[in-house]
Formats: sequence, structure tokens, C-alpha cells
Amino acid sequence: MVFLAAAEILTIFTGIILLIWRLQFIFPEFGFILLGILVLTLLVHRDGWRNLGFGSHGFVSGMKALFAPTMILSMGFVLGGMAFGAFRGHHSILNWTMLSGFSRYFAWCLFQQFGLQSFFTNRIIQVLKNSRRTAWTSGAIFAAFHIPNPVLMPLTFFGGVILTRVFIRHRNLVPLALAQAVIGTLTSITIPPCWHHGLRVGPGYYQ
Repeated sequence: MVFLAAAEILTIFTGIILLIWRLQFIFPEFGFILLGILVLTLLVHRDGWRNLGFGSHGFVSGMKALFAPTMILSMGFVLGGMAFGAFRGHHSILNWTMLSGFSRYFAWCLFQQFGLQSFFTNRIIQVLKNSRRTAWTSGAIFAAFHIPNPVLMPLTFFGGVILTRVFIRHRNLVPLALAQAVIGTLTSITIPPCWHHGLRVGPGYYQ
């Protein structure tokens, strides 16, 4: 199973990189094929719902584990944004459009964490047999998917390491996706767009 897990990691990682940099423009349906392969691997390994991070198990403990680091980082973004005038022109009252946009982004973050944790982390720990090395490897993979964005690469690397360690201990995807959605939203608001290019990655970063 170790060799199979390693082959699956290499296959899905290579497929995602190809999709980001080339295939999304000439063969966008490849994304669905890649997702199908990923789901097939979950069936082959007979990953249970709890191991995948679904259900209520670990939700509360995961939220507690991520609350402090998320709030500290959020305050850093907010204070930095205030210092550089990032909130000028922004409406202070939440409205339906803002909430709807955040909910869609949260769903996207949940999908990303499903791929990163339910697949990559579970397979990497099968190969490495070490939670700490697994976390660093998952973080590196997450950052690689955000090349060449100079803001997202370090953010997703260290964020990926932290989120992976929390996932291994608590096994719930929702707290991870919520933390990512909060930090990602603040990143887009408080950091100048000329730095993060609308949080785009791959060739889209240069557009």
C-alpha cells in the first residue's frame, strides 16, 4: 500500500499542476477526470467518513485549536490594512452580497481542504509514517499549487502545515475551511491587489 499511496500522490499532484498551468485552457474536462481518479483512490483504500474529515467528530476541538491562531493572524491583517488605508471605500455593514461571496469562497476552501487533507495528507502519512513530516510535506504541496503568487505561496505553505497538523489530530474539515476562508478574505482586502493579483495562481497571475 505504501508504493500505491506514493504513486497516487505523484499522479494527482502532477495532474493538478498540469491542469493549473496548461490543461485548463485546452482540456478543462480533465479536472473532472482528475477528481474521479481521486475519489476512486478513496474507495480503493476504504477511507471511512471520519478518516476523511466528514461528520461532527472533531468539529469543536478543531475550532478550539484554530481559534487563537486565526484571530491573531486576522488582527494582524486588519491592523496592517488599517495602517495602509485598505478599508477606505469599503462598506462597514455586512450585506447579502458580501455574505454570499464569503459562503461561496468557504465552499471552495472546503473543497481545497478535502483534496489537501482527505487525499494528500492521508496518503502522505501512509508513506512517511510521521505526522510532523507529513504536515511539512502537505504544506509544500499546497504552496506548489499557488506558484507563482508571492503572497499566497508562503501563506499557503505555513497555513498548510498548521491546518494539516490540526487535521491529523482532530479529523474535521470544516474548521480548516473556515480558517482558510477568513484569512483568504482578509488577504484579498488588506493586501494591495498589485501584490496578490486577485489571489490568482498559475498563468492567471500574470493576467
